[in-house]
Amino acid sequence: MPGIHEAQKKVIEFFTKELGKEREALHFLKIAKDGEGWEAKVEVTELNEYLKKIGYPHIFDKNIYTVKLDLSLEVTEYGLTEARERSYTTEEREEL
Repeated sequence: MPGIHEAQKKVIEFFTKELGKEREALHFLKIAKDGEGWEAKVEVTELNEYLKKIGYPHIFDKNIYTVKLDLSLEVTEYGLTEARERSYTTEEREEL
């Protein structure tokens, strides 16, 4: 039976291959086994596309996603759970 490290690897693979996120942008907040498989909560640092379009290219959102995997580690569900405050790059903070 797969363990926590295998489940974590599958979640990372899902975000990097399927959603195009870099590993460095992922931060695990929780990963736990339940009766039907695994559930992970992952904070993902993402460029805010709307603000980029209107001229603010260095503003990032920190969004929380919930990912569910079955016992064979196939992703069965994922979704945006929460959006957190925006963060700026080092260069952008110096300008403020």
